[in-house]
Amino acid sequence: MTTSASDAVLHGEAVHHKRPSLRVLPAPRTRTPRVAVIGGGIAGLTAAHSLLGATDGRAHVTVFEAAGQVGGKLQVSEVAGVPLDEGAESMQSSRPEAVGLARSVGLDRDIVHPEVIGVSLWVRDRLRRMPPTFMGVPTDLRALTASGVLPLRTVLRLPLEYAAPATRFENDVSVGAFVESRLGRKVVDALVEPILGGVYAGRADALSMQATVPALFRELRHEKSLLKAVERTSRGGGRSAGARRGPVFAGIRGGVGRLPQAVAAHVKSLGGTVRTGVQVQSLHRLDDHWRLIVASAEGPEVVEAEEVIVALPPHEASALLAHICPPAANDLGLIDMSSMAVVGLAYPADAVRPMSGSGFLVSPTEGRMVKAATYASCKWDWIARAARTRRGGPGSMVMIRASVGRLGEEDLLERDDADLVGDIHEELAEAIGISRPPVDFRVTRWMEALPQYATGHVRRVERIRSVIAGVHGLELCGAAFDGVGVAAVVGGARVAAEAVAQRLEVAATGRG
Repeated sequence: MTTSASDAVLHGEAVHHKRPSLRVLPAPRTRTPRVAVIGGGIAGLTAAHSLLGATDGRAHVTVFEAAGQVGGKLQVSEVAGVPLDEGAESMQSSRPEAVGLARSVGLDRDIVHPEVIGVSLWVRDRLRRMPPTFMGVPTDLRALTASGVLPLRTVLRLPLEYAAPATRFENDVSVGAFVESRLGRKVVDALVEPILGGVYAGRADALSMQATVPALFRELRHEKSLLKAVERTSRGGGRSAGARRGPVFAGIRGGVGRLPQAVAAHVKSLGGTVRTGVQVQSLHRLDDHWRLIVASAEGPEVVEAEEVIVALPPHEASALLAHICPPAANDLGLIDMSSMAVVGLAYPADAVRPMSGSGFLVSPTEGRMVKAATYASCKWDWIARAARTRRGGPGSMVMIRASVGRLGEEDLLERDDADLVGDIHEELAEAIGISRPPVDFRVTRWMEALPQYATGHVRRVERIRSVIAGVHGLELCGAAFDGVGVAAVVGGARVAAEAVAQRLEVAATGRG
């Protein structure tokens, strides 16, 4: 993100007559430490919120966001007068971070859970109930047989895996390669690919087992059978962390995209500052503090801080850190990013056949454009209510969210909205039974949005953190590190904030 203009401003080089004057923001008169959080997605906002809580307001915390609004990929907008999430619509509630954050910023009464669960697979031109799996690896062979997802001959061979010699691996291995070695390619294509495609918009043959299913990876270091390891991991036994009871996922009434706005408001109420439309163009380490060159509508500024938290996508973080920590910047720049689109559609209720479950997934081997669809007005009661009382006309709506795009399918997203929605509608009509086109739609393209946890990702993250630890006053957080889900990102941001808070406490104690 460093530009030649900002470098010239910083180093006093000549840059023509029309150079805007550089505003240097005055430092606070007190010795209160200053913290700059670069990035106003849920990671950066959580880091700021956690830090203000940990320091009890004894730090000046400023969040810088280049876009005109906070939230990153967590946004909400209306389709036919009904609010729908443009990004993630749910949070993992079996771990506490995201739900806890929502409660702490006043959304506790708006935390909801799905009305229906159960996903189907679109296999061989029909929807079939997806059998129980752990990230696509079957956990109930009887249910797998009944589902008809796999040919009977394939299912009958699976129990032989219990007695097969162990597949040894010294380091990381891709999910697709390992599952294929134990259970065969058909299991990968029919079950593993749809799930990983939905979570990461990636490919099973490239995604790391150690990074995407760490509990299973640990179990397989001691258990030769994949099916046995999955049985133990899925019920929280063995060497994996114990499973929490209760619903696995939670949403927020009005959309998960409300969460960043609520966190930003809480940051401000705690004394923090949130600036939007402000881009940090370059970052420089001086003797005992940081200097940021910031571009805003008022012109370039110099901002100084004792601590910096970078909460940006990996390629943006790489550009910002290129001259601060080249090894970390190099590793960040090598993380592949996939693009996808989330398409919200509104249909008249009488044009859609009754739907079962919360949606369906599609394997790339099926040759379809849609990789997943969520029956939003079946899954969430608040959406169903809004769809019955929508603004702008009579009649109930059925709301569906479809997603398209995996790694290597960027060309799909270059089509105009009407063509894209037309083909998506045709597939939905075939899968579900829809007799008329949508009355409204919204297409949200997320370009280079999802980091790919390729084989060796865990070691890459370890290298990044190791070298960053040698740069005083710097922390990183975001979806590139410990998980792409909201809960994982919130958890990683809290860890970064805790590290900063500890250093500030040590510095305060040292000053006496």
